[in-house]
Amino acid sequence: MAERRRTTRYETYGNVAYQPARERGAAGEPLRRPAQPAPRPRVQPREKTVVRPSVEVRSQEAVSPFAIVGFAAVALCVVLLLMTYVRMAVVNAETVELRAQLRTLQTEEKSLLTEYELAYDLTAIEQQLISSGRMVRADSKQIVYLDLSDEDNVTYYDGAGGGVSGWVERVERAVAGLME
Repeated sequence: MAERRRTTRYETYGNVAYQPARERGAAGEPLRRPAQPAPRPRVQPREKTVVRPSVEVRSQEAVSPFAIVGFAAVALCVVLLLMTYVRMAVVNAETVELRAQLRTLQTEEKSLLTEYELAYDLTAIEQQLISSGRMVRADSKQIVYLDLSDEDNVTYYDGAGGGVSGWVERVERAVAGLME
């Protein structure tokens, strides 16, 4: 048997447009809904007792010598790293100090060069030496031209090691060695 399908008919429009007519009474009041059955009593869940597994505890054995050596190596590396950081900080401080000293010396050098240049008048010295005859101006005879068109060659002589003079020098050294 086929069950008959209920259709709902909507009679109003607006905010209550989709409230079915069968849920409202004649005056448009909502009908009472049938009373709900009494709630069933809740079943208390069973409490499970937790049983911890028994674990056998081993006694601590001796510490491995490799572990001791490893910890010592790590400690040594840390100490060396700290020492290098300290050295680097000292070098950095000395560098800053030396740079400040360099700047001071450079400014002092400039002032001393200026003072030196003002102390001697080179044109007056040149005039004095030319007038006394101790210095002569260069002329075309005094100019030497250097020819650099040939290749660079070097001849290296290793002293007087060969020949008669080398033999005499060796004899002299031998006699001096015997006399001592």
